[in-house]
Amino acid sequence: MLEQPTPMATGPSPTASTSIEVDGRPFVVCVGTPGESLEVDTSTGERVRLGRWSFDAHLSALDRHASVTGHGLQFNAEGFAREVLRGLKVPVAYQEELAPVALWWAAAGGYEASAGVQADGWMRAGSVRARLRPWTFSERSSALSESTHASAGGGKEFRLERYLRRMLQASIVSLEPAGMALSMLDGATTAALLDGAFALNDTGGRDEDSRLKAADADSLAFAQGTLRLCKRLGWTPSQVWETPAVEIDRLLALMELVEPSAPTARPVQRAPSLADHPDAVVIQVED
Repeated sequence: MLEQPTPMATGPSPTASTSIEVDGRPFVVCVGTPGESLEVDTSTGERVRLGRWSFDAHLSALDRHASVTGHGLQFNAEGFAREVLRGLKVPVAYQEELAPVALWWAAAGGYEASAGVQADGWMRAGSVRARLRPWTFSERSSALSESTHASAGGGKEFRLERYLRRMLQASIVSLEPAGMALSMLDGATTAALLDGAFALNDTGGRDEDSRLKAADADSLAFAQGTLRLCKRLGWTPSQVWETPAVEIDRLLALMELVEPSAPTARPVQRAPSLADHPDAVVIQVED
């Protein structure tokens, strides 16, 4: 688990040395331009420079070291770390020592932590500002289709890189500064934008989604009430859930008034027969 570093000693210069802690281990680093260059001191006193980790490198590494199986998403953290170390050209002699800070650099890039997507859809992500929206059902279905192919063994192969690219392309409405393209982003900015897109597109991100998964009477009543309002008003579930409770109460009261629930049908009662008498003997004659 990578921790957001805590500066211990900073100077007025943007390239001053800073003490950070990653996974409980201290490092002395010197951040040049965030996302572009980082220098880190080793235990031998040598200073190693880590270069830029790019958008393409980040998605390609995820594609090779993350896979979707019947048990969910599987992530090979060790393989991903090795690829980051090679991509940042960390000398072999220091790869084990610098692995934590190299992974932090690939994921955070020396930027301040993102505050996530704001109510207006904008977020600060590394080197850019971006406005995001949830992708549509059609866009997601198309991305799934384009990212799934038949494998040599006769099964299905899912290409995570293609799926993530399509999600970002659909979800990002605009990028600032003007002229910025996804391929120009660094890896840390890419990671922040992916977090923002996942937050908008995750169907399990709301408390209401958790309630719908609970197998109890309250969740069933909640689901029935939501669906009833959606059908009657042409709303989405989110519109129902975000409406003030007092307005929902009024809507339900109006619906009960003009659309009363159908009375429960009573079972048809038949007239009693001789066979129902407690002392009756019934003789069945076969053909």
